[in-house]
Amino acid sequence: MTTYTGLYSEHYFSARQRFLAKAHKLGLPVETDIHPLSDEFYAEVATDSVRIGPDKARYVLFVTSGVHGTELTAGSGPQLEMLEQFKTDFPEETALVLVHAVNAYGSACLTRTDENNVDPNRNIRPTFDKLPPNPAYDSLHAALCPKEWSGKGREAADAAIAHYVDEHGMMGLTQKVLQGQYTHPDGLFYGGREESWCVSNLTKIVRRHGEGAEQLAILDLHTGVGPYGFGEVMRVDRPAPADVEWENIGGFVCDILDRVETKAPPIKVLLEFGTFEFNRVLNGLRGDNWLRHHGELHSPQGREIKRALRDALFSDEEKWLNDIASQSVECCRKILEELTASDQ
Repeated sequence: MTTYTGLYSEHYFSARQRFLAKAHKLGLPVETDIHPLSDEFYAEVATDSVRIGPDKARYVLFVTSGVHGTELTAGSGPQLEMLEQFKTDFPEETALVLVHAVNAYGSACLTRTDENNVDPNRNIRPTFDKLPPNPAYDSLHAALCPKEWSGKGREAADAAIAHYVDEHGMMGLTQKVLQGQYTHPDGLFYGGREESWCVSNLTKIVRRHGEGAEQLAILDLHTGVGPYGFGEVMRVDRPAPADVEWENIGGFVCDILDRVETKAPPIKVLLEFGTFEFNRVLNGLRGDNWLRHHGELHSPQGREIKRALRDALFSDEEKWLNDIASQSVECCRKILEELTASDQ
């Protein structure tokens, strides 16, 4: 049995070093877009892109990791395996572009959002002039983002969320409250009031590699929702099935392919791997939001919150690690088959 456990890294900096080293070993050129705030860190922080295949291709598949910085190491592992497997096994007239750490700042900080607390997966908008309201989120903002992370303030916040779930069900929470919001810059799932650097940068990457192609596709890797170790294939290029958690989410990064004109419509796939129960994931995100706005990062409590966040969105179990890599590579192959199906 093939094992993939050695693919995964502890944090962004080691993951980036391994990604660059693997590309160099395979003789593949790397394009690097340094984040504007890179100087804040002890090592360079950037989004790196590697292309496999011809410079001019009829079909181009983008595989993205780290749209949510907390999920970078889970996506980076499968990207290493893709570099290895597809270097010598790839359809003709097709290119694969691996984009490592789309949200480089969030990846380096182990936080979901970018440097302005913007969730990139709510930030792809046709315009920011008229943004959709989310009254369900508004009603729970104070509870989701309490000013106190312990004591009576935290207890009251948790009770308010539990009351909402009692009245509207867990699906009401996931479908409505968490779909994204544009009125609370300090809140969860904030989509921003202007385009983020990482979205603008990814747009440049997609245009640079995608212009001239007949059809584009994207595979965007995520963790945190769904059954443990199972990769849910979300076809963002099709209407969402009824009663799924992501039915009402808008602003997906996958929609970035619409910014390149092609002969055929793009294929958009978000692959979401389940980790642990939803409350654990949500509390991990809530804790990190509290730490960002009210806490002290370099403290025992800050380290505890970051560890809880990491452990809610990533598992060290061998089977989980193997499942993530094998399913990601298999999904990549299926998208390639779909892209080139008309040539068969």
